[in-house]
Amino acid sequence: MHVADIVASPRRRAPMPGGPTAAVLTTAETSEQVAVVHVELSAGAVMPEHDHGASQIVLIPVAGSVELRHDGRVRTLTAGAAAAHIAVGERVGLANPGEEPASLVVVASPPAFARRLESWPPAGTD
Repeated sequence: MHVADIVASPRRRAPMPGGPTAAVLTTAETSEQVAVVHVELSAGAVMPEHDHGASQIVLIPVAGSVELRHDGRVRTLTAGAAAAHIAVGERVGLANPGEEPASLVVVASPPAFARRLESWPPAGTD
């Protein structure tokens, strides 16, 4: 069994001004099948369109709401009300249009996407 402390886990910031932060909670060392990442988007933060490599992704908002952009459509994911599955190869963007921070649990399978986050600089160094 593996228990991760979200607050104590090291956070990394997407390499863009005001980008989201992420804490990898489970890695390939924890599981060969799945990674879990906690992502925070400050009010007004935007994550441009991107893909997740060889990983399928499930986005589960846990606080606030985020706009998920895909194929010219915008869908709002709100904590406790919606989750999204993103298939391999699909490109999406995220935005937090609210006035409060939003956070998501991201499940990636296989865990390859979480390894990409290791290249992000530590949060707090920007």
